[in-house]
Amino acid sequence: MKERLQKLGAWAQSNARDCIFPFWTSEYIMDKVNGGFYGRVTLDMEIDNTEPRGLTLAGRMTYAFSTAYRVLGDPIYKERATYAFHDLIDRFYDKQYGGAFVSVSAEGEVLVDTKPNYCEAFLIMGCAAYYRATGCEEALRIAMRTFQLMEGKAKWAPSSYHNNMTREWEPAEGSGFNPKPPKEGEEKPKPMFFMPEGSVMFPHHLCQAYVQLYEATHDVNVEKALREMAEFIVNRLYDEQYRCFKTIVAADGSRVGTRQSFGHDCEISYLAMTVAELVGDQELQDKMKYVCTQVLEQVLAADFDPWHSLYNGGDLVTGDREKSHVWWAQAEAVTAMLCGYQLTGKEAFLEACEKQADYIEKYFVNREHGDWYNNVVVDETGWHVVDGMHGLDKLNGGKCPFHNSQMCFEVMARCDALLKEV
Repeated sequence: MKERLQKLGAWAQSNARDCIFPFWTSEYIMDKVNGGFYGRVTLDMEIDNTEPRGLTLAGRMTYAFSTAYRVLGDPIYKERATYAFHDLIDRFYDKQYGGAFVSVSAEGEVLVDTKPNYCEAFLIMGCAAYYRATGCEEALRIAMRTFQLMEGKAKWAPSSYHNNMTREWEPAEGSGFNPKPPKEGEEKPKPMFFMPEGSVMFPHHLCQAYVQLYEATHDVNVEKALREMAEFIVNRLYDEQYRCFKTIVAADGSRVGTRQSFGHDCEISYLAMTVAELVGDQELQDKMKYVCTQVLEQVLAADFDPWHSLYNGGDLVTGDREKSHVWWAQAEAVTAMLCGYQLTGKEAFLEACEKQADYIEKYFVNREHGDWYNNVVVDETGWHVVDGMHGLDKLNGGKCPFHNSQMCFEVMARCDALLKEV
């Protein structure tokens, strides 16, 4: 067992150092003329600088480099974290109203000025992580101000936030985080999800951001918000019938729709346990352990394919499963299965974690240009790189080193903790 945990932790560190970050720290993806990072780099390493620059990418890059520097210590990570932080603040931060713009052009022109909680989360997360890594007081000031705006303007009930806000922090329609504004004469993009009145999507990225902020400050108001989120997970988000987390929670507490993202079940499970352990009393921790164990047991039993890879999602009623596998859900599965092992001591969880890591190493690692492929299919006919979520690009508004580097950091820390118990 000791050797297995050492091997898993060493793989996570190697994947971060030798696979993920060599691509993302490359000067090739840095726009030396306009600043920041290019909006798009294709699978064939072609640069497309007409693509809008997104807040989500800017915040995630700041988080990933900052955390890499804090955990791994290489000066190149601090250099890139500082570069990403200045891009985030100089071009995206709204100095008049607070928060940040969703997207800007390569030249810095604001393209979309709405403030959805999904995207604002990464302003808080990036700034909090940068403060933790460097002690930058400006980063902490911006993170706390944005937290206060989210709690004072965007929040309408405990753990319930408007999906989208205007620049001046009034409730707005839609999800708000489309980085491309409609051209003249074009219709507005249709909502990604049907959201009945009074329904809620759990803001898991905002929760992740608040964890970073709480770790940086131990602020009592951040603690209160995190506890509300933990109680929401236990009391409303958990679906006892299907042993998973509801994607959308209706006003009466029921689920909306039958589609399920297994990657989000994984991601929310270990995040929820982290939150409960940070801010919860023993009763809340016990409830959360029960809920997360149930969800992870279900994932382990039903949501891996014959090649030991997590299905992206499927239908809870029909049992249909998506055929292709997406990079971020694969990363979240590794951490979640290791968390399941920590919670239960069942070797089946550790074995699933190891097999998912092996699958990533064999099929997702891009040995030509570094980092990971976005989507693959492995079946009786062999291995195929396919189009899917976030497309085929090496870099775009949704493809960056957030999920897979976070997996590396989580696995390293969890293996170290487990090794102390062996």
